Amino acid sequence: MYSLDINFLSDRETLKDGGVERQPIADSQFLLYGGIVAVVCLAATAGAYFFLDYSNQSLVENLAKLTAEEGDLNTKLKAVEGTEKQLLEVEARTNELLNLFVGQLPVNAVLDDIKRRTPATVQVISFAQSGKDIKLDGQATTYNELNDFMLLLQSSRFLDSSKTRLVSAILIPATKDKPFSAVSYKIETSVTAENSAQLLPELQKAGADGLVTRVNLLQQQGVIPK
Repeated sequence: MYSLDINFLSDRETLKDGGVERQPIADSQFLLYGGIVAVVCLAATAGAYFFLDYSNQSLVENLAKLTAEEGDLNTKLKAVEGTEKQLLEVEARTNELLNLFVGQLPVNAVLDDIKRRTPATVQVISFAQSGKDIKLDGQATTYNELNDFMLLLQSSRFLDSSKTRLVSAILIPATKDKPFSAVSYKIETSVTAENSAQLLPELQKAGADGLVTRVNLLQQQGVIPK
């Protein structure tokens, strides 16, 4: 009979003497890829940091530039405001001189201007002035004619268009004694804040010769600007 003699110990020694035990391939690749990913992440983080730092510096520089420009604009705005204030002071002094040497706009000139603007189909029954405020009462043939009259008054240089308003308009029906209807109205307005020198052409049209002569004299002497 034959017998099998397997020397396992001898095999182990041969393996031990013949070479070094190798690390599994899969583990080595994992370590390699992990290192690459870590390097990439570090590089991306560093790049993002430098980009944000550069952007932040640019924003700070732009903010400083805008702040400087804002300061310049504020300085120029204050200068403009100062000039406007000076112009208003000059205008106020001019008006004071005109009121002192020339006086207010004559009532006759204002009334004459209103008459020239009154259509033939509109009647002014009463005219009352208190200071600069004026009240008109009258009648018009239709609402359209009354509306046209309002537009003509608002275009007058002698009147303040923003204060010219229709207070009331009431239709008066026709009767046996008066066989046609009419519109009774009340209008309130105010004399303009413009001075006589600014209204010189209109005063000439209104025939205010004395006032025009006094204004021209003051302009020639340099008391008021032309």
